[in-house]
Amino acid sequence: MILLPWAVASRVTAYFRISARLVGFGLGLMLNLSAITVAPVAHAQDSAEACGAMAAGDCRIAGLRAQFGLGVAQNKPAALALFEAACDLGDPLACTEAGVAHASGNGTRIDRDTARTFYIRGCKPSRKALCRDHGLSYLDPKSPVQNLQKGITILSQACVVGSVSACEGVAQIHASGAGGRPPLIGKIDAIRFYQQACGLGSSEACMSGAALVSTSPALSLFSHTKASMLSLACQQHFLDAACVQLSNGD
Repeated sequence: MILLPWAVASRVTAYFRISARLVGFGLGLMLNLSAITVAPVAHAQDSAEACGAMAAGDCRIAGLRAQFGLGVAQNKPAALALFEAACDLGDPLACTEAGVAHASGNGTRIDRDTARTFYIRGCKPSRKALCRDHGLSYLDPKSPVQNLQKGITILSQACVVGSVSACEGVAQIHASGAGGRPPLIGKIDAIRFYQQACGLGSSEACMSGAALVSTSPALSLFSHTKASMLSLACQQHFLDAACVQLSNGD
């Protein structure tokens, strides 16, 4: 598991005020270890049946315990069965968890089409804030289920359905080099997410993305993307700095 370095985690979580949001939304992921280890979870052969007896949220949390091996033996196929059952019971976070598992091959073979169907059930435009906070919960260094790649995946889905702050969060992670990608690829990923946030109305993302393009000659292929972001910042947000850069051809 790749963990987000503390310094970057602190910047990202502080920016989004993650602790307050997690408490407010009650995601059920900020569990202390004593609470996690008290209640046992069923073994793989019983997991689907056991989920039927639990409330949807409890079933999802049991899936997290099985996936991460918290208080029980780690069993990723059983975790996926619990997530899928909890999704069927109406828990949107469980749908997203199942989507991540299918996309990454966590407890099953990689199946992006199946992942997409679960993402659609979990991360909807009407739930973009919930989906964003679900992803952010995996970046919290105090969480027993901290997982950078899982957090990025869920935040990316929140970005797809229109969460500006999720787009900005993923962009910041990749721009900092903390996303686990080669430096140039990470910057390209960051530009893509800044561009999406810019298009969704964030003038700060427009300027950050444009500035990132200027950091390396290797990114000159994205000059048109830079111009597009500066144009949005100038014409829609009336930022003088963006207008000046456009007029100077920077």
